[in-house]
Amino acid sequence: MPRQIIFEPIAKLEFEAAIDWYNNKQTGLGETFEGEIYAVFQRALESPERFRLVGRTVRKAMVKVFDRYSVYFYVEHDLIGIVSVFHSSRNPSDLRHRMK
Repeated sequence: MPRQIIFEPIAKLEFEAAIDWYNNKQTGLGETFEGEIYAVFQRALESPERFRLVGRTVRKAMVKVFDRYSVYFYVEHDLIGIVSVFHSSRNPSDLRHRMK
């Protein structure tokens, strides 16, 4: 059975807020951002161990086009859990307490 992507509730909110922010900047840019994030999810599904550990169980995947963003996730047998879709200008302590 293939893994599925699940979001921690706060991660889903910050992802949706980023999409909205980009759509407000330029029509269609939010959809482009969303597509780039889903490309990261796909790479994580295919080969999660290729991404470095940044916590005991949390890995970090850099976003290529929107390079100020990173996706933080953990891997379980049947899922990839998204901890954060994090912009580098944010305070890292906002993220640290979510890391496992």
